[in-house]
Amino acid sequence: MTNTDDNQEAYFVEIPLNLYFKTDEPVAIKDVAKSLLAIETMAKRFPGMLTDLTGIDIDHYELSVSKIETGSLIEALGLMVFLSSPEQRQALFDFLENSPMGKPIKYSLMGLLALLLVSESYQLLTQFTKSDAPTIQGNHNTLIQITADQIGTTPDEVRLALNNATQGKRKELVRAGLDVAAPIENHENASLHAGESATSVSIPAEAIQEVPFDVDFGAYEHSIGYIETLLQIRVLDRDSVDAGWKGMLPNVLGDARLRILFDTDVDMDLVTTQPEVTVDATVTYRNDINKGALVPKYITVTKVYPLQQ
Repeated sequence: MTNTDDNQEAYFVEIPLNLYFKTDEPVAIKDVAKSLLAIETMAKRFPGMLTDLTGIDIDHYELSVSKIETGSLIEALGLMVFLSSPEQRQALFDFLENSPMGKPIKYSLMGLLALLLVSESYQLLTQFTKSDAPTIQGNHNTLIQITADQIGTTPDEVRLALNNATQGKRKELVRAGLDVAAPIENHENASLHAGESATSVSIPAEAIQEVPFDVDFGAYEHSIGYIETLLQIRVLDRDSVDAGWKGMLPNVLGDARLRILFDTDVDMDLVTTQPEVTVDATVTYRNDINKGALVPKYITVTKVYPLQQ
Protein backbone atom coordinates (compact mmCIF):
# COMPACT_ATOMS: atom_id res chain seq x y z
CA MET A 1 0.00 0.00 0.00
CA THR A 2 1.10 3.59 -0.66
CA ASN A 3 -0.42 7.07 -0.71
CA THR A 4 -1.29 9.05 -3.81
CA ASP A 5 -0.52 12.74 -4.32
CA ASP A 6 -3.86 13.68 -2.74
CA ASN A 7 -3.04 11.46 0.27
CA GLN A 8 -5.50 8.71 -0.70
CA GLU A 9 -4.54 5.12 0.03
CA ALA A 10 -3.56 3.14 -3.06
CA TYR A 11 -3.16 -0.61 -3.29
CA PHE A 12 -0.82 -2.09 -5.86
CA VAL A 13 1.17 -5.13 -6.93
CA GLU A 14 4.35 -4.79 -8.99
CA ILE A 15 4.85 -7.52 -11.59
CA PRO A 16 8.14 -7.89 -13.52
CA LEU A 17 8.03 -7.75 -17.32
CA ASN A 18 11.19 -9.19 -18.84
CA LEU A 19 11.96 -9.79 -22.51
CA TYR A 20 15.10 -11.42 -23.87
CA PHE A 21 16.26 -10.81 -27.44
CA LYS A 22 18.60 -13.62 -28.47
CA THR A 23 20.95 -12.43 -31.18
CA ASP A 24 24.59 -12.87 -32.15
CA GLU A 25 24.78 -9.38 -33.62
CA PRO A 26 25.00 -5.97 -31.91
CA VAL A 27 21.70 -4.19 -31.27
CA ALA A 28 21.29 -0.53 -32.25
CA ILE A 29 20.39 1.91 -29.46
CA LYS A 30 17.66 3.49 -31.59
CA ASP A 31 16.02 0.06 -31.97
CA VAL A 32 16.11 -0.50 -28.20
CA ALA A 33 14.37 2.85 -27.74
CA LYS A 34 11.78 1.95 -30.38
CA SER A 35 11.16 -1.39 -28.68
CA LEU A 36 10.64 0.18 -25.24
CA LEU A 37 8.21 2.77 -26.62
CA ALA A 38 6.30 -0.01 -28.38
CA ILE A 39 6.00 -1.97 -25.12
CA GLU A 40 4.62 1.18 -23.52
CA THR A 41 2.02 1.41 -26.31
CA MET A 42 1.14 -2.24 -25.89
CA ALA A 43 0.96 -1.98 -22.08
CA LYS A 44 -2.40 -0.21 -22.17
CA ARG A 45 -3.88 -3.58 -23.16
CA PHE A 46 -2.41 -5.47 -20.20
CA PRO A 47 -4.98 -4.44 -17.51
CA GLY A 48 -7.90 -5.76 -19.57
CA MET A 49 -6.12 -9.05 -20.18
CA LEU A 50 -5.30 -9.40 -16.49
CA THR A 51 -8.92 -8.74 -15.58
CA ASP A 52 -10.18 -11.28 -18.12
CA LEU A 53 -7.74 -13.95 -16.95
CA THR A 54 -7.97 -13.38 -13.19
CA GLY A 55 -11.42 -11.85 -12.65
CA ILE A 56 -9.73 -9.03 -10.69
CA ASP A 57 -10.48 -5.43 -11.67
CA ILE A 58 -7.40 -3.31 -12.34
CA ASP A 59 -7.84 0.43 -11.71
CA HIS A 60 -4.78 1.64 -13.59
CA TYR A 61 -1.11 0.84 -14.11
CA GLU A 62 2.35 2.37 -14.32
CA LEU A 63 5.19 0.95 -16.43
CA SER A 64 8.83 1.62 -15.66
CA VAL A 65 12.21 0.36 -16.89
CA SER A 66 14.27 -1.52 -14.30
CA LYS A 67 17.35 -2.30 -16.40
CA ILE A 68 18.65 -2.89 -19.90
CA GLU A 69 21.51 -5.33 -20.50
CA THR A 70 23.47 -5.51 -23.71
CA GLY A 71 24.88 -8.55 -25.45
CA SER A 72 21.83 -10.60 -26.20
CA LEU A 73 19.51 -7.81 -25.16
CA ILE A 74 17.47 -7.97 -21.95
CA GLU A 75 14.69 -5.42 -21.39
CA ALA A 76 13.59 -5.61 -17.76
CA LEU A 77 10.54 -3.55 -16.82
CA GLY A 78 8.12 -3.39 -13.96
CA LEU A 79 4.35 -3.11 -14.28
CA MET A 80 2.73 -1.64 -11.19
CA VAL A 81 -0.99 -2.40 -11.22
CA PHE A 82 -3.26 -0.47 -8.86
CA LEU A 83 -6.36 -1.96 -7.27
CA SER A 84 -9.39 -0.48 -5.56
CA SER A 85 -9.18 -2.27 -2.21
CA PRO A 86 -6.87 -4.38 -0.05
CA GLU A 87 -9.11 -7.37 -0.83
CA GLN A 88 -8.53 -6.93 -4.57
CA ARG A 89 -4.79 -6.56 -3.97
CA GLN A 90 -4.75 -9.75 -1.93
CA ALA A 91 -6.74 -11.57 -4.62
CA LEU A 92 -4.15 -10.65 -7.28
CA PHE A 93 -1.28 -11.48 -4.93
CA ASP A 94 -2.82 -14.90 -4.22
CA PHE A 95 -3.30 -15.54 -7.93
CA LEU A 96 0.35 -14.78 -8.65
CA GLU A 97 1.59 -16.90 -5.75
CA ASN A 98 -0.76 -19.86 -6.09
CA SER A 99 -1.25 -20.45 -9.82
CA PRO A 100 -0.66 -24.03 -11.03
CA MET A 101 2.94 -23.25 -11.98
CA GLY A 102 3.63 -21.81 -8.51
CA LYS A 103 5.59 -18.66 -7.72
CA PRO A 104 7.48 -18.51 -11.06
CA ILE A 105 4.26 -17.21 -12.65
CA LYS A 106 4.84 -13.96 -10.77
CA TYR A 107 8.09 -13.54 -12.65
CA SER A 108 6.95 -14.66 -16.09
CA LEU A 109 3.28 -13.68 -16.41
CA MET A 110 3.74 -10.22 -17.91
CA GLY A 111 6.45 -11.43 -20.26
CA LEU A 112 4.04 -14.13 -21.39
CA LEU A 113 1.24 -11.63 -21.96
CA ALA A 114 3.60 -9.31 -23.84
CA LEU A 115 4.74 -12.18 -26.04
CA LEU A 116 1.13 -13.21 -26.65
CA LEU A 117 0.21 -9.70 -27.79
CA VAL A 118 3.25 -9.51 -30.07
CA SER A 119 2.37 -12.91 -31.53
CA GLU A 120 -1.28 -11.87 -31.94
CA SER A 121 -0.19 -8.75 -33.78
CA TYR A 122 1.79 -10.93 -36.21
CA GLN A 123 -1.29 -13.09 -36.70
CA LEU A 124 -3.36 -10.01 -37.55
CA LEU A 125 -0.66 -8.73 -39.88
CA THR A 126 -0.35 -11.95 -41.85
CA GLN A 127 -4.14 -12.15 -42.17
CA PHE A 128 -4.08 -8.57 -43.49
CA THR A 129 -1.30 -9.22 -45.99
CA LYS A 130 -2.60 -12.69 -46.92
CA SER A 131 0.90 -14.06 -46.31
CA ASP A 132 1.40 -17.75 -45.64
CA ALA A 133 2.92 -17.95 -42.15
CA PRO A 134 2.61 -21.50 -40.76
CA THR A 135 5.35 -21.06 -38.14
CA ILE A 136 3.71 -17.93 -36.73
CA GLN A 137 0.37 -19.75 -36.57
CA GLY A 138 1.78 -22.88 -34.95
CA ASN A 139 3.89 -20.97 -32.44
CA HIS A 140 0.94 -18.73 -31.58
CA ASN A 141 -1.17 -21.76 -30.68
CA THR A 142 1.71 -23.07 -28.56
CA LEU A 143 1.97 -19.78 -26.64
CA ILE A 144 -1.76 -19.84 -25.96
CA GLN A 145 -1.51 -23.38 -24.59
CA ILE A 146 1.50 -22.53 -22.40
CA THR A 147 -0.30 -19.49 -20.99
CA ALA A 148 -3.41 -21.52 -20.25
CA ASP A 149 -1.35 -24.22 -18.51
CA GLN A 150 0.61 -21.73 -16.42
CA ILE A 151 -2.35 -19.81 -15.07
CA GLY A 152 -4.76 -22.72 -14.79
CA THR A 153 -7.34 -21.82 -17.40
CA THR A 154 -8.35 -23.02 -20.88
CA PRO A 155 -6.94 -22.00 -24.27
CA ASP A 156 -10.40 -20.67 -25.17
CA GLU A 157 -10.29 -18.31 -22.19
CA VAL A 158 -6.86 -17.09 -23.25
CA ARG A 159 -8.10 -16.54 -26.82
CA LEU A 160 -11.09 -14.58 -25.48
CA ALA A 161 -8.81 -12.36 -23.41
CA LEU A 162 -6.62 -11.79 -26.48
CA ASN A 163 -9.62 -10.98 -28.64
CA ASN A 164 -10.87 -8.45 -26.10
CA ALA A 165 -7.42 -6.89 -25.82
CA THR A 166 -7.09 -6.44 -29.59
CA GLN A 167 -10.43 -4.77 -30.21
CA GLY A 168 -10.05 -1.32 -31.77
CA LYS A 169 -6.83 0.30 -33.03
CA ARG A 170 -5.51 -3.00 -34.36
CA LYS A 171 -3.17 -1.11 -36.65
CA GLU A 172 -1.61 0.48 -33.55
CA LEU A 173 -1.17 -2.96 -31.99
CA VAL A 174 0.40 -4.42 -35.12
CA ARG A 175 2.81 -1.50 -35.41
CA ALA A 176 3.74 -1.94 -31.74
CA GLY A 177 4.26 -5.67 -32.28
CA LEU A 178 6.65 -4.94 -35.14
CA ASP A 179 8.50 -2.27 -33.17
CA VAL A 180 8.91 -4.45 -30.06
CA ALA A 181 11.04 -6.76 -32.20
CA ALA A 182 12.98 -3.89 -33.83
CA PRO A 183 16.24 -4.88 -32.05
CA ILE A 184 16.32 -8.21 -33.90
CA GLU A 185 14.73 -7.25 -37.22
CA ASN A 186 16.97 -8.46 -40.07
CA HIS A 187 19.21 -10.35 -37.60
CA GLU A 188 19.93 -13.92 -38.63
CA ASN A 189 18.63 -16.65 -36.29
CA ALA A 190 17.39 -14.10 -33.72
CA SER A 191 14.45 -14.84 -31.43
CA LEU A 192 12.33 -13.13 -28.76
CA HIS A 193 11.72 -14.76 -25.36
CA ALA A 194 9.65 -14.15 -22.25
CA GLY A 195 12.11 -13.94 -19.37
CA GLU A 196 15.79 -13.11 -19.03
CA SER A 197 17.18 -16.10 -20.93
CA ALA A 198 16.51 -18.16 -24.02
CA THR A 199 13.45 -19.97 -22.70
CA SER A 200 11.16 -22.16 -24.76
CA VAL A 201 8.45 -19.51 -24.29
CA SER A 202 9.38 -17.52 -27.36
CA ILE A 203 8.79 -16.31 -30.85
CA PRO A 204 11.51 -18.38 -32.53
CA ALA A 205 13.78 -17.36 -35.38
CA GLU A 206 11.66 -19.29 -37.90
CA ALA A 207 8.57 -17.25 -36.97
CA ILE A 208 10.47 -13.94 -36.92
CA GLN A 209 11.58 -14.67 -40.48
CA GLU A 210 7.93 -14.90 -41.57
CA VAL A 211 7.05 -11.44 -40.23
CA PRO A 212 6.62 -8.83 -43.02
CA PHE A 213 8.38 -5.99 -41.16
CA ASP A 214 8.26 -3.74 -44.25
CA VAL A 215 4.48 -3.91 -44.61
CA ASP A 216 2.75 -0.96 -46.29
CA PHE A 217 -0.64 -0.65 -44.58
CA GLY A 218 -2.05 1.39 -47.47
CA ALA A 219 -1.12 -1.05 -50.20
CA TYR A 220 -3.60 -3.85 -49.70
CA GLU A 221 -6.65 -3.69 -51.91
CA HIS A 222 -8.80 -6.48 -53.29
CA SER A 223 -11.24 -6.42 -56.19
CA ILE A 224 -14.33 -8.62 -56.45
CA GLY A 225 -16.45 -8.86 -59.59
CA TYR A 226 -20.26 -9.07 -59.67
CA ILE A 227 -22.38 -10.09 -62.67
CA GLU A 228 -25.80 -8.68 -63.61
CA THR A 229 -26.38 -6.77 -60.42
CA LEU A 230 -28.53 -3.70 -59.81
CA LEU A 231 -26.80 -0.31 -59.79
CA GLN A 232 -28.70 2.65 -58.35
CA ILE A 233 -27.25 5.94 -59.59
CA ARG A 234 -27.51 8.71 -56.99
CA VAL A 235 -25.18 11.36 -58.43
CA LEU A 236 -24.09 11.70 -62.07
CA ASP A 237 -22.05 13.90 -64.38
CA ARG A 238 -22.95 13.56 -68.05
CA ASP A 239 -19.70 15.28 -69.04
CA SER A 240 -17.38 12.87 -67.28
CA VAL A 241 -16.90 9.12 -66.96
CA ASP A 242 -14.32 9.18 -64.16
CA ALA A 243 -15.57 11.84 -61.73
CA GLY A 244 -18.77 13.08 -60.17
CA TRP A 245 -20.61 9.74 -60.13
CA LYS A 246 -21.89 8.03 -57.00
CA GLY A 247 -24.22 5.12 -56.53
CA MET A 248 -25.17 1.93 -54.72
CA LEU A 249 -25.17 -1.80 -55.38
CA PRO A 250 -27.99 -2.69 -52.96
CA ASN A 251 -27.83 -6.44 -53.58
CA VAL A 252 -24.10 -6.45 -52.86
CA LEU A 253 -23.33 -3.58 -50.48
CA GLY A 254 -26.66 -2.62 -48.96
CA ASP A 255 -26.99 1.16 -48.56
CA ALA A 256 -23.28 1.97 -48.94
CA ARG A 257 -22.95 4.83 -51.44
CA LEU A 258 -19.66 4.74 -53.35
CA ARG A 259 -17.82 6.54 -56.13
CA ILE A 260 -18.50 5.03 -59.57
CA LEU A 261 -15.95 4.67 -62.36
CA PHE A 262 -16.64 3.35 -65.89
CA ASP A 263 -14.54 1.24 -68.24
CA THR A 264 -13.81 2.97 -71.52
CA ASP A 265 -16.05 0.68 -73.60
CA VAL A 266 -19.19 1.12 -71.43
CA ASP A 267 -22.22 2.55 -73.29
CA MET A 268 -22.75 5.76 -71.30
CA ASP A 269 -26.07 6.47 -73.02
CA LEU A 270 -27.58 3.63 -70.98
CA VAL A 271 -26.62 5.17 -67.62
CA THR A 272 -27.26 8.87 -68.19
CA THR A 273 -31.00 8.44 -68.68
CA GLN A 274 -31.96 5.85 -66.05
CA PRO A 275 -31.77 5.99 -62.22
CA GLU A 276 -31.33 2.21 -62.06
CA VAL A 277 -29.54 -0.14 -64.43
CA THR A 278 -28.28 -3.70 -64.44
CA VAL A 279 -24.51 -3.92 -64.69
CA ASP A 280 -21.43 -6.05 -64.42
CA ALA A 281 -19.21 -4.30 -61.91
CA THR A 282 -16.06 -4.71 -59.86
CA VAL A 283 -15.94 -3.44 -56.30
CA THR A 284 -12.51 -2.49 -54.98
CA TYR A 285 -12.09 -3.06 -51.25
CA ARG A 286 -9.32 -2.02 -48.91
CA ASN A 287 -8.33 -4.37 -46.14
CA ASP A 288 -8.96 -2.39 -42.95
CA ILE A 289 -6.76 -3.90 -40.26
CA ASN A 290 -8.52 -1.95 -37.49
CA LYS A 291 -11.90 -3.40 -38.41
CA GLY A 292 -10.47 -6.75 -39.43
CA ALA A 293 -12.63 -6.59 -42.57
CA LEU A 294 -12.72 -5.56 -46.22
CA VAL A 295 -14.16 -2.05 -46.63
CA PRO A 296 -15.55 -1.06 -50.06
CA LYS A 297 -13.84 1.94 -51.70
CA TYR A 298 -15.36 2.34 -55.18
CA ILE A 299 -17.32 0.65 -57.98
CA THR A 300 -15.99 0.12 -61.50
CA VAL A 301 -18.73 -0.58 -64.06
CA THR A 302 -17.52 -2.90 -66.80
CA LYS A 303 -20.81 -3.47 -68.67
CA VAL A 304 -24.30 -1.97 -68.72
CA TYR A 305 -27.23 -4.12 -69.85
CA PRO A 306 -29.90 -2.56 -72.10
CA LEU A 307 -33.28 -2.02 -70.48
CA GLN A 308 -35.66 -4.91 -70.94
CA GLN A 309 -38.66 -3.86 -73.02
